[in-house]
Amino acid sequence: MNIKKIISLVFIIAIVLTIVSLRQDMVKVLQNPYKVRDYIQTYRNFAILIYLFLSTIRSIFLLPAGVFAIISGLTFGNILGTLLTCVGVTLSGVLSYLISKYLAREFILNILKKRFGKINNILKKQGLFYIVTLRLIPIFPFDAVSFTAGIVNISFFDFTLGTFIGSLPGAFIYTYLGNSLMDISSPNFKLAVLLVIITSTVPIIYKYVLKKG
Repeated sequence: MNIKKIISLVFIIAIVLTIVSLRQDMVKVLQNPYKVRDYIQTYRNFAILIYLFLSTIRSIFLLPAGVFAIISGLTFGNILGTLLTCVGVTLSGVLSYLISKYLAREFILNILKKRFGKINNILKKQGLFYIVTLRLIPIFPFDAVSFTAGIVNISFFDFTLGTFIGSLPGAFIYTYLGNSLMDISSPNFKLAVLLVIITSTVPIIYKYVLKKG
């Protein structure tokens, strides 16, 4: 192993250890979306930029995207909140995609070799369709799809557009839930909870249908 590879390995390990050490504190903070909202709102004119920055780096720490959608709804309301949620999850997905493409792809390719070829060719041709489908029907974790997309070399355009389009319904539902938290006795809150429950059961139903053929 040459010196460059050793330096790269040490650098990656340092990043991973830093992420692991910070993640626990970030999870604790996210347990109270109201505090995060208050923090963002203190910056007023920069609130949108701060939210988008936090939402973008979310994927590095493997934090739940749904919580950030709820925070967006609490902070910006339904319409602007949904748009910012979609932009945020798209940016976080792009970050994961680029990390896996430029840091992990060659390593994975060397392991999978010939088995990877056929899958890669299919996804290159129909990448947009698969990304939109996997965002609409989240049978796999959001960040897992993003990292995998970079490895299998789905085009950047297909991945970005597919993520934005496919994330719209889920972004609206969780943003709507966040906005309705302002009054949990309202019909809006009950409707939002119902929509979240329905959304959560879709992947389960889809997997069941696949097993039954």
